[in-house]
Amino acid sequence: MLSTAHRSQITLDLENSSISTKGTKSGAFVMYNCARLATLFDSFQRAVEQGTYPPLPPVSELNFSCLREEGEWLLLFNYLLPFPEVLQQAAQLPTPSKGIRITANTETVCKFLIQLSMDFSSYYNRVHVLGEPFPHLFDQMFARLRLLGAVRDVFHSALATLHLPPLSQI
Repeated sequence: MLSTAHRSQITLDLENSSISTKGTKSGAFVMYNCARLATLFDSFQRAVEQGTYPPLPPVSELNFSCLREEGEWLLLFNYLLPFPEVLQQAAQLPTPSKGIRITANTETVCKFLIQLSMDFSSYYNRVHVLGEPFPHLFDQMFARLRLLGAVRDVFHSALATLHLPPLSQI
């Protein structure tokens, strides 16, 4: 329902058994990807505690030129950078008048989350983030972790606008 424009009529048929939460265009898929990110960062943290990897260095010490995959730049330019604009589109304030009136376009955030989930999933299925613990591979791993940390933050912020907590495991 949240992915339907507020101006659209909705018919809710609870008897209809064809309603599905499977596939890549559902809230379940969004939550699944939140859980994947949580698992990734939990795995990294455990590996740091076991001495497999060094801790994640500050952003200022990272070499982001290691990010060469098209999917990395797609996540940055299609989701991370435009996210504030998506939020602005989702809550439009009309010109001042008596009282406060806000138009909440939840479908904007939902569609954004679904598309982000599809592109993140495609990237994550192709790329190994936590690789072998060789020092010459750490720069790329750290840059990817910071990128995916920002993606995780966008997921969490977007879900928070819908008053939905992200899942950390499935």
